[in-house]
Amino acid sequence: MQVLNIKDLTKVYGKGKASTIALNNINLDINEKDFIAVMGASGSGKSTLLNLISTIDSPTSGEIYIDGINISKLRASKADKFRKEKLGFIFQDFRLMDSLSVIENISVPLIIQNKSKAEIKQKVSNIMELLFISDLQNKYPYELSGGQKQRTACARAIVSSPKLILADEPTGALDSNNARNIMDILEKINSELAATVMVVTHDPLSASYCKKVIFLKDGQIINILDRTNQDRKQFYKEIIENNLAIQQELTSGEKEVI
Repeated sequence: MQVLNIKDLTKVYGKGKASTIALNNINLDINEKDFIAVMGASGSGKSTLLNLISTIDSPTSGEIYIDGINISKLRASKADKFRKEKLGFIFQDFRLMDSLSVIENISVPLIIQNKSKAEIKQKVSNIMELLFISDLQNKYPYELSGGQKQRTACARAIVSSPKLILADEPTGALDSNNARNIMDILEKINSELAATVMVVTHDPLSASYCKKVIFLKDGQIINILDRTNQDRKQFYKEIIENNLAIQQELTSGEKEVI
């Protein structure tokens, strides 16, 4: 079953000669239980695509369907409700509430949805146990390491069982060891909770944990790599080789212009 369906998606900023095409006629389908990475150089359209999928921005043309709902047509109030009920977010800078403990931070999405205290307690307890952070439940963000903060953010993103989890550079603020741990967690969330996850990243190592990698360039999808039966090391090598080929094309284009 499709979770995300993007049809002829275009986003243009500005008008006339001052206009910039951020996304140019994107078509993309993501199914339940997919684990997808989106990669591309700065200015390739990664952030624009993420903003459109998350209902933060609206397309110039085209349509975006999530769980069968055309989110490109939602009014602001309905888009906000949709975002809270259907999407989970993981950010590079964690975005935890400093005044709330770990268990309170994780509970926020369920409180917003007016879930019962019993349901909140059970779901939060289960997700903390799954991500090995039960011992942190009464600590506050300032008492946590970067890796512990991101584990908490992952728990908050998944606790309400959203249709789609969007992770924006989730390992960008972490050292290599913690980055691997977080990608292990996202892989676990995808496999054990059957969550659909889209990761926007510039890091080939993080992308190698995913099942597919989508490459953007100049607002268009230029390649999709499928991990299929490869192990992670083989897939990592393929991602690196693809990145090098793209970089060589960019360098060649710059020389031609010069």
